[in-house]
Amino acid sequence: MRKKIAYLLCIALLVAMGLTPMTETKISAASRASEVIQAISVMETDKGDTATGTNTVTRSMFSQMLINLSTLKNNVSSESNITLFKDVKKTYWAAGYIQTAVTQGWMTGYLDGTFKPTQGVKLQEAVYGVLKLLGYSDSDFTGSKISAIMKLYESKDLDSNISKAKTDKLTVNDCINLFYNTLNATNKAGTVYASTLGYTLDSNGGINYLSLINTGVKGPIIATGDWASQIPFSVSTASIYKDGTTCSYSDIGTYDVIYYSTSFKTIWVYDDKVTGTISSINPNYTSPSSVTIGGTEYSFADTDVALKFSAMGEVKAGDVVTILLGKDGTVVDVLAIDEYNVTMVGYVLSTGTHLVEDVSGDYSTSDYITFVDASGNEYTQDYDSDSVYLAEGSLVQVKFVNGSAGISSYIMSTPTFSSYTFTSDALYLGNKKLASDIKILDLKNGSYKSVTPERLAGSSIDSSSILYYELDGSGQISELILKGVTGDLDSYGIYKGLDYTNSDSVTYKYIINGKSDSIATDSVSSLNLTEGPSGFVIYDGSVTSSYALTGVAVSSIGTSTVLSNTTKYTLGENYSVYIYVGGEYVLTTLDRIGNLTKYTVRAYFDKTMATGGRVRVIVATSK
Repeated sequence: MRKKIAYLLCIALLVAMGLTPMTETKISAASRASEVIQAISVMETDKGDTATGTNTVTRSMFSQMLINLSTLKNNVSSESNITLFKDVKKTYWAAGYIQTAVTQGWMTGYLDGTFKPTQGVKLQEAVYGVLKLLGYSDSDFTGSKISAIMKLYESKDLDSNISKAKTDKLTVNDCINLFYNTLNATNKAGTVYASTLGYTLDSNGGINYLSLINTGVKGPIIATGDWASQIPFSVSTASIYKDGTTCSYSDIGTYDVIYYSTSFKTIWVYDDKVTGTISSINPNYTSPSSVTIGGTEYSFADTDVALKFSAMGEVKAGDVVTILLGKDGTVVDVLAIDEYNVTMVGYVLSTGTHLVEDVSGDYSTSDYITFVDASGNEYTQDYDSDSVYLAEGSLVQVKFVNGSAGISSYIMSTPTFSSYTFTSDALYLGNKKLASDIKILDLKNGSYKSVTPERLAGSSIDSSSILYYELDGSGQISELILKGVTGDLDSYGIYKGLDYTNSDSVTYKYIINGKSDSIATDSVSSLNLTEGPSGFVIYDGSVTSSYALTGVAVSSIGTSTVLSNTTKYTLGENYSVYIYVGGEYVLTTLDRIGNLTKYTVRAYFDKTMATGGRVRVIVATSK
């Protein structure tokens, strides 16, 4: 670790190598639902296997689960002093739970006087129960009661990650998703249900995932040697999540960071590592509180790790190291580069030249590249342009071996998948399985964002859209860099038409995020000329091309979807809502145009939902 490398001064200070800390966005929807529901013990029943996700949930089990999801949790006895149904004796294990669920109006029996406690709970029965928890009564369901119930179920997005028909029986996994969706839904009064149970909400108004999961969690443990002996329960039978995705014991790698909960019998594993040159230890060696690598500052988790960066430790500015990040993105340990050799492949975003200072204090110029890897980590690395040719848009491989970086151009082998469609369960791309901790990056025109497999579920892409992929030792896809497949990197708004200012150019007028703007151009061949909602491709801050969006009439509005008759359309992350009045588009919010008796609403999407499209623009007009 005492080996130093040249210090880079001026605009680019040292080798900028950084890794964004783990955030909630890396957690898959399915894993988050499972962890939250497990954390608040909704699935715990006196009898019945709820550990196996494919097992059917019986009506008696569901009655206890409803109680667990209500304000009556821990206040209801399993015993009953009356017999409500001829097939539920007072001595039946769930008699008290069934009695409570029925008297509260959450469940009903059958006309023949039975409850059928061992029969699997049907979707429509389960939906009726959770809607009652949300404060809805039978008087809210006009016309066909079942149809009204199922329509409300869809409009409130209670069906997220559930693909069952109304008479299908639910599995453990179905119930987990239904209960998680219920927690994050608003009740009849407009309040998020989770908050009525005393759970804190995050900035998006949903149940605070990290607050729940962090309760009672111990660690960190670094995965080296016999690390499993430090956990006070059997690792082989524990639920294990790596970077938010379900995994097995064999998926835990050396130097992964581990946390555990004895009460949940659950292990959380984080593979967040930063390799690079330390540019500064802050504020100083006497009382260090953070370290800066590649322009990103990382705080220390505790005084033990801070001590390694102090005057009494061995880590100094200029060292090439690997820091290990814990669940909150803080540094929990540090490795010398010869302890953890690294190979990374990335997409070159830009090239340039800057000044460097050698050990004698003399200045010289050096070529450098800035590149991004599949994890969304951006790096800057010096290289010798006479030895290797690198340009924007090319792939680069960087190998750190014993403190030295080797840089070379990387040629990717042609993908040979059986198809280029992600399965609906987001587990495969063609015939290739996606690794449980796969890193996926969508990139376009120098902009990029990390995406989850669930975002691509069911989507078809072109083979040419795969800029880079990597297979792990099991032949599973562990990394993907894709070329603009989600559409999330474009901007969306309204095209307002052309102004012919002179004979040499025209002015193309548009609105993005409610702000009017325009560009002067002598060519409109790449621009959409259909006035109205449009997608805009931005490069270097300017619109370079555009395209029209497809619109549908909206019949119902949910929190993350809209319905057009019976077809559901998912809202994009940064959709915009406009009211069209007096010939102008005025930016507004979804809740202000939600009254469909007052407004005619149309939703505009970039491509079909089956190919990963999303609703990008919503326009309302007064009736």
